[in-house]
Amino acid sequence: MRGILLSLAFILALGMAAPQAAPASALAGGSAISASASSSLDLQNPSKDINVDINVGRSGGGKWYANPVWIAIGAIAAVVVLLLIVMAARGAGGTTIVKE
Repeated sequence: MRGILLSLAFILALGMAAPQAAPASALAGGSAISASASSSLDLQNPSKDINVDINVGRSGGGKWYANPVWIAIGAIAAVVVLLLIVMAARGAGGTTIVKE
């Protein structure tokens, strides 16, 4: 256990001591500040012709077997079936001798 903790501490110290790249905004200097100021002005005055179309009524079309939830359920079911087969093959039922 001590070896694992020492390894984790070493990796943490090494990660903190490693040189890190400077952010892009620090390299750009003043141009980044002016770009962010102009983009914030655009957000304050949105254009008047915004059209939002939300399609809630999706019908069919989706493949249920391509859904990651069903893939995970199938994988768990396959593992359970495999465990049942392995347990049946090992022959759990045998004669137990109890000495009194």
